[in-house]
Amino acid sequence: MRRIVIAMASAALMLSACGNAAENLTERIVESESGGDIEISDDSIVFQSEDGDATMTVTGDDEGVSISGTDESGEDINIQMGGTEVPEDFPMPIFDPSEVTLVSSFEMASGSSYSVTLEIDPGDAADALAFYKDWIEGESMSMTSSNDMVIGEGDGATAIVQVAEYGDYSEVVMTWTPNS
Repeated sequence: MRRIVIAMASAALMLSACGNAAENLTERIVESESGGDIEISDDSIVFQSEDGDATMTVTGDDEGVSISGTDESGEDINIQMGGTEVPEDFPMPIFDPSEVTLVSSFEMASGSSYSVTLEIDPGDAADALAFYKDWIEGESMSMTSSNDMVIGEGDGATAIVQVAEYGDYSEVVMTWTPNS
């Protein structure tokens, strides 16, 4: 599956050059590397493994990139990268005041993983970290923390929050991953 993902990423990069020659070359490279079949159109890239067990479709627009398909074992995979809309089932609270700047999700049989990035005022960085420490304690998760990060681990998932300061703004990056 790793070779498929690398091949698909290569295809997406080569397509940025556009044109039929780039499309044909990209298809040949991905097919020779993966042994599968790839079809490239103006709005999607569709891949099927040589034995037909794994498939992937990549689409994109101004809001981000979507990758969906099945892996070799038949498990469904759905990856959304980009955009700013927080999924309704995202289990972590959003610090206020903040602005959501990037959302990614990865859905599979074992559950959904998320990454949500917030932009905050640099003066709110310590308050944001304290907010998430309090939340993790309230969720009865075991906690590890440092000056700029807090990690909570529970029976069902791991939550990681990192706060980074960049001068005139700060970012809070939250990651939620189910334990498998």
